[in-house]
Amino acid sequence: MTTVDEYFVRVRVLVLGVADAQVERYEEQILSATRGNLRIRLRFGDQSLLEISEAIVLVGGEPHWLAYRYHYQSSPAILVFRYDNAPHHVEVATHPDHKHSAEDVLASTHPSIEQILPEVEVIRGQTVGRN
Repeated sequence: MTTVDEYFVRVRVLVLGVADAQVERYEEQILSATRGNLRIRLRFGDQSLLEISEAIVLVGGEPHWLAYRYHYQSSPAILVFRYDNAPHHVEVATHPDHKHSAEDVLASTHPSIEQILPEVEVIRGQTVGRN
């Protein structure tokens, strides 16, 4: 990958391929050929919400995230998980990377959007299965 636009195209294809999701927000900000910001808001048929925010820079053709947040909440606005690299929770072994669950803060490496989308689908499937 040589430009941040190539990364954005890959993400756009992933997001548009998500079943039962409406894109409420999709913003790409290209700051240079190798640096950009991405903000996405996906609303699912069950009214759950996935918000994605990334500040990315390409180094040697590889993406590096200056900041990221993947926030998934059920309806009505109850946190299911949030991955981020905000520099708090120094007690977590993977600091600054970590995952918030409904009950706890967990050690976690930086997941990709390709990993987040299936995680949401598994959770949504579990929710549907309980009804």
